[in-house]
Amino acid sequence: MLGFFFLVPLGFVSYRYGYRIAWSALLLAIVGNVFLALVTVLTRGLHPAEIFWDILYFTTMSCIFTCIISPPPALSSRFSGGMRLIIGSCLGALLFMGIFLRSISTPGFSEYLGSILNSVVSNYRSSGSDVVQNALMESLTADAVLDFMKSMMLRGGSLVSAVFMFFICRQISFALAFMANRRQGKQGMNPQSTSLAGFHVYPTIIWVLSASLLLVVLTKMAKLEIPEIILWNILILCGILYLAQGLGILQFFLARPTVSPSLKLLLSVLFIFLFFSPVINVVLMGGVVLLGIAENWVSFRAPKQNGPPSTPEAE
Repeated sequence: MLGFFFLVPLGFVSYRYGYRIAWSALLLAIVGNVFLALVTVLTRGLHPAEIFWDILYFTTMSCIFTCIISPPPALSSRFSGGMRLIIGSCLGALLFMGIFLRSISTPGFSEYLGSILNSVVSNYRSSGSDVVQNALMESLTADAVLDFMKSMMLRGGSLVSAVFMFFICRQISFALAFMANRRQGKQGMNPQSTSLAGFHVYPTIIWVLSASLLLVVLTKMAKLEIPEIILWNILILCGILYLAQGLGILQFFLARPTVSPSLKLLLSVLFIFLFFSPVINVVLMGGVVLLGIAENWVSFRAPKQNGPPSTPEAE
């Protein structure tokens, strides 16, 4: 589980010490990972090809993450932070898919998954579960589960994983660096730089969302698998953008001076609790996405006018 956060130390260095130190740390991390991989090969007698994907994964994801949070000046001037996150997540999703497809193609993976399913079915039988549930569990096969996993990964699962990974690691890295600077009395880090309160989706994206949703249905009916997969990823990407916009609206309202700190803490804890609650989190995320879409017609974050409203002069 902690392996999911392997980018956090690199992000911490980037936010704490700046661009030059960040890229020096990246180079050292890549060299250190290659060295540890070679030591593993020599000590365990593995074939060098077996660690190739580990080195490729670590190197690629580390480079993408560094470009997102501490990009070279030329890249920073051309692409915003949100755009770098989107492009980097798409590249990371391609890598996820390559590793996943390679893993499920190995002969031992199917047997390993089959043994796990057999163990789960045995536990259901011993626990005296419902007869219908037992029948459903016994109908599951390794091939059926693999097909489902492959379908989900191809249709946006890998993209969601990459976005979630980069975003969470970025937020944790910034929070740790911010707290370290505060402890030492240093200034210069603005918490709003990683906030979504000012994030806005281009209005034209709503047409991309609508068109991709319609075309997904049409390609599904026509059984055009490759166009359907591409359209699903476009649809998921649009959904992620509107999810970010919806979260930005919530952050905007929580950041208002009229909201007390205790209420902010209570609502934040409640949101995190609901986010990790099965079924409820799906409804919650769907509602946040709809909130983000609704801002195409309702300006939730429009600044309030100061002073009394003006009245028309009498003729």
